[in-house]
Amino acid sequence: MIVAAGRSGMARAATRHESGASAEVGQRMILDKADVVVVGGGIVGVTTAYYLSSKGHDVVLVEQNELAHGASGRNMGFLLTHNRNAGYQLELSRAGRALYDEFFAELGPSFEYQSNGAVTYFVTDDQRRVYSEFVEARRAIGVEVELLDAQAAREAAPVLGPNILGAVYCPDDGQIRTPKFVRAVAQAGRRSGLRVYEHNAAFGLLRDGSRTVGVRTAGGDISSGQVVWCTGSWATMLAAEGVDVPIVMQRLGAVMFGKIEERLDKILSGPLTAKNYACFRELPSYRDEYFTSSYEDLDGGIEHLESICRTEDGNLFVGCPMDRVDVVEHRISTMGLHLTIGALLEAFPQYRDLPVEGVWSGVLPGTADSFPIVDRVPQVPGLILATGHSYGNVTGPITGKLVSELVSGEDTSLSIKELAYDRPGLAIDDGGINRW
Repeated sequence: MIVAAGRSGMARAATRHESGASAEVGQRMILDKADVVVVGGGIVGVTTAYYLSSKGHDVVLVEQNELAHGASGRNMGFLLTHNRNAGYQLELSRAGRALYDEFFAELGPSFEYQSNGAVTYFVTDDQRRVYSEFVEARRAIGVEVELLDAQAAREAAPVLGPNILGAVYCPDDGQIRTPKFVRAVAQAGRRSGLRVYEHNAAFGLLRDGSRTVGVRTAGGDISSGQVVWCTGSWATMLAAEGVDVPIVMQRLGAVMFGKIEERLDKILSGPLTAKNYACFRELPSYRDEYFTSSYEDLDGGIEHLESICRTEDGNLFVGCPMDRVDVVEHRISTMGLHLTIGALLEAFPQYRDLPVEGVWSGVLPGTADSFPIVDRVPQVPGLILATGHSYGNVTGPITGKLVSELVSGEDTSLSIKELAYDRPGLAIDDGGINRW
């Protein structure tokens, strides 16, 4: 269905007429015409369309399902910066994190935005030694973090049990409900003239020689001067257009439980998360065995990114089993579900009777070097890639802003040479879990 009507007589739903009739050129249906077509209705696509519309561009966005159907609708909404690698990755994440205060000022409390920080707890002396080194290393590069003793950790997160030894607290991190954020930003874009076609799959590019001049969709052709491709893991379909996008697909599961009474206004991570981040693995005292549990299936290629939060409604939201997949798969594996529930009961036995209200997975479209791809495609003039966001809640909005500057011919507010389509770091290895 069409969420925002197109120009008169041209708008058409993918499966039925909304009003009037689509124009026909020969045998081809013409759905719309715009300065820029954005393909993909997740956090990257919607923020890209929003920023382009706010700059005065005439923009159409197409999404094959509903907005936030993919990874943007299937994650825990964490806005993490403290565990990003020093240098450009941290700079990019901080720039994206900072935009949420601006969005909150415009959109209000529509997306469950919390800016109360993040707590990562630990339970052994070996882990405490590594986390102490982590705090020292982070402070040295200007990241605000604090090492908490056990009492202070339980005061910060009262759900924590008596077995913890302490925690690391970062006040700069936060949380959103990503699907709500995506829909709220789309609605703000509509006020600037953005037209959104949901349930309207893009089949490929319209070409004039090598140049793209629009997009072919289920509802008809959309002609445009430029196309921004923001489809996450589905970006690999561009291989049919001669554009190879080296995406590493990683599935993260999550379980929504019933409501809890305890206060939990910060995002909470367990000690095992350390092994997933290079800024921990590079510390002198780090050893993989300190951050590996017997309930993980490392030989089977599945690890646990211990993540816990409480939604605005009071539900306990828990994740995330991680494994590498070859296709987009939105169902959690049996082992992933076993791992998630087992880890919860081991760390928080008080929740053994909570009902399970929902189970799902999202597929992260990562890259080998953990940087997204934000660049023009040299062999297809008019095509811009904006994909490969493995931590898209913080890098999605800043990508949208950078793409709007690129399309507008402006100097980008951050360098994007590190995000180039042809950079050497995109070579995919044959390994298992894609750690960051």
